[in-house]
This record gives sequence, C-alpha cells and structure tokens, in this order.
Amino acid sequence: MIITTSRKPSQKTRTFVNDLGRVLGLKILNRGKTPLNEIDSQYDKYILVGEYTGNPGKIELHNNKNNTIISLLISAKLQKEVCGEEIINTTNKIDIDFDKLFNEELGEYNYKELFLEFFKELNDISIFKMNFEGSDGMNLFYIQFYKEDKRIGPLIIIKSIKIFDKNNNK
Repeated sequence: MIITTSRKPSQKTRTFVNDLGRVLGLKILNRGKTPLNEIDSQYDKYILVGEYTGNPGKIELHNNKNNTIISLLISAKLQKEVCGEEIINTTNKIDIDFDKLFNEELGEYNYKELFLEFFKELNDISIFKMNFEGSDGMNLFYIQFYKEDKRIGPLIIIKSIKIFDKNNNK
C-alpha cells in the first residue's frame, strides 16, 4: 500500500501526506505527472490525498481487491500542530480502534467493515493507535493517532463519506 497526492500538491498537503505516511508506515509516492490509471494498475490499495484551497481536503481509499473507493471530505491538523514533533512508525503496524464510533451498521454500508478491510494489513499490535472518535455534531467523526496515550497526529476531521464502486462509478 502507498500514499500519494494530486499532481501539484501544496506544501501543507505534502506535509500532511508525509505525516500520515510516517504514522501508517506507508511508502509515499511523489506522483508528479504519473497518471492515476498507472498507479491504479500497480497497487491493490492506495491512498490518494487531494486538496481544497491549498489544504488537504479529500482522502480517497482505493481498494482494487473489492473495487471500491471510500471518499472522505476532510480537514486536517498536521503532526506539528497536534504534538509539536515528527513521530515515525518503524514497525509498519498499527492498532486500529473502531469501538468508540462504529457499533452498528449505518445505512447501506457497514463503515467499520470497509475501513477494516482497507487497513487490515496494518492492523496488528503496535505502539501506534488509529482511533476513530465520535461526532461533535458538525463533523461525522475524527481519526486521531496515538503513541501510547499521547496524541501524535495528524488529526483527520471527517466531514462526509461516500462509497463508490469502481466498476459502476457510483
């Protein structure tokens, strides 16, 4: 699995991708002019970060194994804004905790199962924890990363979520 960006990302988006890549233990692909269909044909799963007005504004979780795209409209805080330092995941494993958010199926999709399927290669005992935390009324949920009990960032604020079938583009 890799993480990449839109073609010409801003400095803040590049920093966010670096933060997320470090915490998840993922390879960061500097996309440049590489067409998206080339990335799509080379990787079973990848994360594409897009931006809105120079800030990280969208995350797409592409899963070619089950032909889905989980599209998240987001806002984000960088690691340096959350904890003041760069934290690196050297184990390439992360403990994912959905219990606080996903306790039942919501609408057409079971979001817990979709996220678990996407991140299952990373889901193992680790000193890092990706915590899905409940809504504040204005946003759907938050994704917060922890090292032991310390918030390390980046903080991802999920504003909306859509699921697309890559075959039908719905």
